[in-house]
Amino acid sequence: MSKGVKNYLINYIKRVNLRRNGVLIHKNCTFSSVNFNGKAIVEPYCRLLGDPIITIGDNFYMNAGCHFLGEITIGNDVQIGPKTIIWARDHGLKRDLLIREQPHYKKPVFIGDDVWIGANVTILKGVTIGTGAVVGAGSIVVKDIPDYGIAVGNPAKVVKYRV
Repeated sequence: MSKGVKNYLINYIKRVNLRRNGVLIHKNCTFSSVNFNGKAIVEPYCRLLGDPIITIGDNFYMNAGCHFLGEITIGNDVQIGPKTIIWARDHGLKRDLLIREQPHYKKPVFIGDDVWIGANVTILKGVTIGTGAVVGAGSIVVKDIPDYGIAVGNPAKVVKYRV
């Protein structure tokens, strides 16, 4: 049996088992080291690669084309728009090493409960997004967002709070 067929069968079996627990992962998705703690929907063309693990709470929704990499913890009732990137690691920038030879620097990303992240958002390593926060479409999040903050822009800044 070829490696491609073997991987397809392994992922198919994982999807069937997850579906029994209320997790729907659509076709053309890649996922490894992901722990779902409740119901979830992952639309097509998403990649979830835990390094070491991605933990996802109950009532989670991820729209198409998202890419998560690193140690990421996501709370309950989180909605994520299409083409969102959450990257919990980065390369070093020392001058004496080629970029491709730089070590990875990892910092976990935490997303609280009841968070809405718009389309095409990028969230970088070490960021915490507080409970009830909203991140506007196209934003790049490089610093923490407080509870119930509404953040937009590049870099994302809190412009107001949910009332």
